[in-house]
Amino acid sequence: MLEALAAISAGLGVMLAILIIDSPVDARWLIQPLQGWFKSDAGAALASGLRWLDGRTYVALQCMAAVVCAVGAGWLTGLTVLAVPGAVGGAWVVRAAVTSRGRSRQVVRQDAVLDATRMLRQLLETGATSVNQAIAVLAERGPVALRAEFRLIAARSVGRRQAWKDARDRVAEPLFDMLAAAVLIQRPGGGELVPLFADLESSVSAAQEVEREARALQAQARSASTIIVALPIAFLVILSSLRSPYLDAFHKPVGELFLLAMLSVMATGYLWMRRLLRLPGLQRVRLSDA
Repeated sequence: MLEALAAISAGLGVMLAILIIDSPVDARWLIQPLQGWFKSDAGAALASGLRWLDGRTYVALQCMAAVVCAVGAGWLTGLTVLAVPGAVGGAWVVRAAVTSRGRSRQVVRQDAVLDATRMLRQLLETGATSVNQAIAVLAERGPVALRAEFRLIAARSVGRRQAWKDARDRVAEPLFDMLAAAVLIQRPGGGELVPLFADLESSVSAAQEVEREARALQAQARSASTIIVALPIAFLVILSSLRSPYLDAFHKPVGELFLLAMLSVMATGYLWMRRLLRLPGLQRVRLSDA
């Protein structure tokens, strides 16, 4: 079994190398999607907040998990074809863990933006003479997730617009863009900013509520689609582990091809369902930093 898996991996690697090197047509049709995939993984690794995790390490972890699960599935079931869903499942576990951590940090940042907006409004209502003074207070007693950003902004007496731009790039959160826009567009006088921050607070709260409700519904639909696809594979694994005679046909070449075709159909349907459930999310606010 291990020899068969090694032969398949080596054959796929050689075929890919031939297509890239010796193909008479431009290979960008293959390279560009891989570059986009790596860029997306690098962004997910950065969003996770793990200092040791970068794009290459993230891809390496996925590959290691895929190989281990593929070998384990093939050895446990005796069906070489089931090494493919095993590899996909191993990589998916790593991606799910990193994505979940990144999503948790995003929720914390969103709550911090709402708290910061509320504190700015309250400070301007109760005694802060300017936005700069209120931001200095936020740098000391504001939301923990954004204190470092407010410290950097408060420390800049000159070039504060650039400091806000740098903070927006680091936070990379549409709701924080809205806060920065409210501060930069208006004059630093506190009296005029109080109603603006009140409106911004209600807007941010509404945007968060809608987005989180949509993500909750999306998570339910994704879980249902994952269960629907995973159940047949789980039954195959269980029956193969028990060496059930019902699967004897799948140990023949024709049966393996049929099983591979059915798994491909299931994978296509699953990817199509995931595409339908994809949410565009909130768009970043574009500001002119000139």
